[in-house]
Amino acid sequence: MYRINMRRLVAISVICFGAGILLSFLLPGYFLAFIEAAVIVAAGILLLWKNH
Repeated sequence: MYRINMRRLVAISVICFGAGILLSFLLPGYFLAFIEAAVIVAAGILLLWKNH
């Protein structure tokens, strides 16, 4: 099991938030929606895979 401390979790969150804002200015809306859906599906698969 990996253990992520709070400082690293906050740093990753800030980087992802900043990248999302930057991409919202550069990419069209339909492409951003596709990326978001793909990330949510991948996260769900990883969570289900982790429990088994």
